[in-house]
Amino acid sequence: MKTTKGLLFIYLLMSIIIIACTETEPPQFPKYNPINRYSYILLTDRNTPKALAGLSFINTITGLTYILDTATKRQDSVDIVYYYGKGNIATDSNSVASPAAAVFSNTITTENPWPELINWSTRNSTKFKNISDSVNHEIVDVAQNDSILQKYAVNLTDTKINKLKIGSIIAFETIKGKKGIFVVENIEGTNAISRVMTIAMIVQQ
Repeated sequence: MKTTKGLLFIYLLMSIIIIACTETEPPQFPKYNPINRYSYILLTDRNTPKALAGLSFINTITGLTYILDTATKRQDSVDIVYYYGKGNIATDSNSVASPAAAVFSNTITTENPWPELINWSTRNSTKFKNISDSVNHEIVDVAQNDSILQKYAVNLTDTKINKLKIGSIIAFETIKGKKGIFVVENIEGTNAISRVMTIAMIVQQ
């Protein structure tokens, strides 16, 4: 009996030692990536006076805006297009859209703010989502990595967002899979020659 108890004790002791020495998996933490931040992106309507006219095409990688002629030469770099609704789509007001959005395929010029895009051979498909009700701009302002993008730039299906106003917060994802968020910082002008919108943007590197 003593031998049996002794063996049992040794077995239990060895089990404890084995468990204690077993290498445990390290905790898994989310992997976050660096971001680019662009604090002042100026967007203008095509009818804005010539010095600023048509700075409506955004390259989200560089934060640069292009006029139509430059954008046409760099179609594969254009991810977002700004426009102000006119004619039958005047209710769109301040808007952004994917270059591939249906609004730019309409052959009725009164319903297409940039009919020139019909002839583009490359029209990148960018998806959007208005997250103004979920995020405040302070969170975007202090973001140090793409954690906020991984959380909120998901389930994006819209090809355009209209009726933008100061404080609007829009998530997007480019055709290259880069997630971003922009905040409308300011809107100026109330007529065809004075519309100017300023945004701040963060995007994955």
